[in-house]
Amino acid sequence: MSCQGLSQINSPDVTNAILDMLYISSKYVSPAASASAYQSSSSWYSSAESVGKFKVDVSVHFNVLPIPDKQKNFSINNSELITMKVRGSQSADIPTALGGDTSTFFDFNIEDEAYEWQAFEGVKQDVVAHPYLQASIGLWKETDVTFRYSPKITIETSSYEIFGAAVKHNVTQYFRNKEIDARPIELAVLASYSKFDLNLFFDEVEIKPVDSDSETEPLTTINSIVIDANSWLFQLIASKKINKFELTGAVGFTKNDFNYRLGGDEGLFLDLFNELLSLLDENKNEFKGDVGANYYFNKFHISSMVTVGKFPNINIALHYKI
Repeated sequence: MSCQGLSQINSPDVTNAILDMLYISSKYVSPAASASAYQSSSSWYSSAESVGKFKVDVSVHFNVLPIPDKQKNFSINNSELITMKVRGSQSADIPTALGGDTSTFFDFNIEDEAYEWQAFEGVKQDVVAHPYLQASIGLWKETDVTFRYSPKITIETSSYEIFGAAVKHNVTQYFRNKEIDARPIELAVLASYSKFDLNLFFDEVEIKPVDSDSETEPLTTINSIVIDANSWLFQLIASKKINKFELTGAVGFTKNDFNYRLGGDEGLFLDLFNELLSLLDENKNEFKGDVGANYYFNKFHISSMVTVGKFPNINIALHYKI
């Protein structure tokens, strides 16, 4: 970076521009972070019953998260910004990370030179899907330990990776009376921890002078945003077997910690932006509900589950008990 560029980085105009970018970025990334929390907390169980002492349930899952239209865009008004202005308008609807294309530009000045920044585009998908592997091991006192691993999968313009563990404990065992009901409603409690990384890639965005003939270099080029998260889930689960079928349901609470950073051309501007972006690191708490159904045959069973909350989530899995 040139000496002129170095002086610009320390300019109050740059500070104000970065603060505006941070504000816009927080609205841009927040829906994707919440969506990831729903994905990471889905289908940690298929039944309130234990898999059995020293038994192992191995499963292959396919998770689909449809993106509601209201999570694809957000509104921004000039009155919300310090120095930036929406080009040609007082306000604009622009994509979140889960949205699509945009032609919206923001204009601002640094030391009397006009700069521009095109709003980030989204992943341009109506659903976000990923497969993962899971294994549950039955221990003493009808307690199961579950491990999950999702390899890094790149879909269109995003990649997703997750691993985690859960403990489930059946509480019906303390008042179960099989002489009265051979197949009572089973109840269990579950706690899980997940760590996941979501990388969202978009068309390169240059923060550069409006004048194409300017000798001033672009401040930076940005092409991705990365979400690192830690998620805790606490659930109360109920299930009831009817012949080869089983109905399940649960209510849950998730506690999520998100960390954000931008990817692009390394340099002082991006370093400063990411340092300030850490101020956006946030905690999100969400309530959610699950309903599902299982079908058992031989040593296999198929589980299906729908999660209801801010985002819908659908999970289908094939299980094999060893």
